[in-house]
Amino acid sequence: MDENIILSGLKETFKFDSFKSSLQENAIKEICQRKNDVLVSMPTGSGKSLCYQLPAVLHPDKVTIVFSPLLALIKDQVDHLQALHVRAASLNSKTLKAERDSLMADLKCKQTLTRLLYITPEQAATHTFRSLFDYLVKFDKVAYIVVDEAHCVSQWGHDFRPDYLKLGDLRISPSIPCLALTATAGADVTKDIIKNLKLSNNLKVFKTSCFRANLFYDVFYQNMLENPFMHLKKFIDECLKGDSEDVKMGDRGCGIVYCRTREQTEVVSNKLNSLGVQSRCYHAGLRNADRLEYQEAWQKGEYTVICATISFGMGVDKATVRFVVHWGVPKDPASFYQESGRAGRDGKPSKCRIYYNRADCRAIEFHLSHDLAKAKDKESRKAKAETAIKGFKKMVEYCENANACRHKLFTDHFGEPPPKCSKRCDICKDKKAVEKMVEEFHVKSIEYSSRAFSSRDLDYSDLYGEGRKGQKDDAQDYASDEFNSDVREKRAKKESNQLIQKQFALRRSAQEVSQKTIDKLFSERSRVMAASSTSSKVKGLTLVLREQYLSKIVEVLHANYKDCMDVEDQSFDRRDVEDCAVEMEYSVFTANTNMTMYRSSLAKMVSFFF
Repeated sequence: MDENIILSGLKETFKFDSFKSSLQENAIKEICQRKNDVLVSMPTGSGKSLCYQLPAVLHPDKVTIVFSPLLALIKDQVDHLQALHVRAASLNSKTLKAERDSLMADLKCKQTLTRLLYITPEQAATHTFRSLFDYLVKFDKVAYIVVDEAHCVSQWGHDFRPDYLKLGDLRISPSIPCLALTATAGADVTKDIIKNLKLSNNLKVFKTSCFRANLFYDVFYQNMLENPFMHLKKFIDECLKGDSEDVKMGDRGCGIVYCRTREQTEVVSNKLNSLGVQSRCYHAGLRNADRLEYQEAWQKGEYTVICATISFGMGVDKATVRFVVHWGVPKDPASFYQESGRAGRDGKPSKCRIYYNRADCRAIEFHLSHDLAKAKDKESRKAKAETAIKGFKKMVEYCENANACRHKLFTDHFGEPPPKCSKRCDICKDKKAVEKMVEEFHVKSIEYSSRAFSSRDLDYSDLYGEGRKGQKDDAQDYASDEFNSDVREKRAKKESNQLIQKQFALRRSAQEVSQKTIDKLFSERSRVMAASSTSSKVKGLTLVLREQYLSKIVEVLHANYKDCMDVEDQSFDRRDVEDCAVEMEYSVFTANTNMTMYRSSLAKMVSFFF
């Protein structure tokens, strides 16, 4: 029968009117012929799954084996296919014995009814699966071998999975075509996919542009917002204002807020709930049952927002995601593309926003540098660590500059021509406004840092504030009654002006504020007391870690204080709150000589103020 007639019939089965693109249709037709291996690289939401699901149904008495990285993703795919009355199943560590026995019996029948069998790469390495696979190959019962999220096979990818490397060993029969699918494949990743999966020389590649015109990208700075959570709430309301009460719950707009840590997911979720936005958190610290419950409830529309770590969302087929927010800087362009790309899968206008926080940025830089230091003896690990640092620096530049279209980050990363943005990002829409905001961000960062360090116990002879002499003077002033808010304000203002003038001098010579210069200025300073005694006082403790904890204490204290603003005689500013936080951190630092006790004491302190 002609393939066009068959595909026309399958459109009715899969309930769609037309293919999303001619490239998608051409890829499906090529795959149906079963002559060549095929690599499909298309953006999230462009219909990659159909590229193997439709051909799989065309081959009766054969099963298509799909390797997929996450059980949650597998469940989503299997449920979707079963709802369309397509026989699909999964064989994994959580499959019940009765279900496993029934599935194995069907696969070993002369006429198997199972069209698609989903397997995790970890399960693929087990003796049970290898025996089953050898049996299916022996009796010519495998239609295709499919590797979904194929970028996981590459050490240059953002989500490398070692077990993916073993999938290339399954190429024991050249008569079985292999299909590799990914949304994120630069040149290095593509080479790894072809090499590690042992794709044939007559490989057919189908690749579309990474540019998605329905997504609007912008950046805001947390330290410039009076109330970042209220700003987020207003953004969510704006993204969802098109929904009407007549729309079914499951079809209403929703969104994802990605956070760097488990703690952040819970904080952001609680804040949104307190502001009237229904939200749940999702992270590895939750019980499996709770994670599954929250994900399913969000997909059904019971909650508007899910606040999650980056483990959430790979392949989740939710078409009505109207926004994706990153509460902090993403780790690299590929990750950012994949995560933000979960918005607007239905092709409707959607928004992708970063709420940038330089304090979070410093924490990530520290961890990446630590990974690089640990990898010095192993070239492969060192190369990967260096790649991670390079990718992260691109994200920092993306957030802290207004030099180019936001979408250009992705086209540059994937080696494509610059996109025709047409005002689909904040820079292309109003570059002057973004440049002004970026300039204010750098100035405020300088001012904030100068205030933060103006009255600290510094131990560096070459810093501003006259080094050791300045330290001695500060100590004397602090002990005297004359050290009041006016004195502190004048000193902070003077030091701030000096730093700002220095930065604008650099700008006049280089036409822009050099991030490297700013980093150098601040990397040598610390807000904490007795900074130089850090490692000698508490073994294993670093100044960077103390700074991270101090930032967290300031954050929770300031939030707690703002919640109490209706109480009379409240006249403290953020500097006063920070001074208090410095004293609190210092009290814990002086009371402990053990790293574990230091962490535990500060964690308890932070949790007390939530």
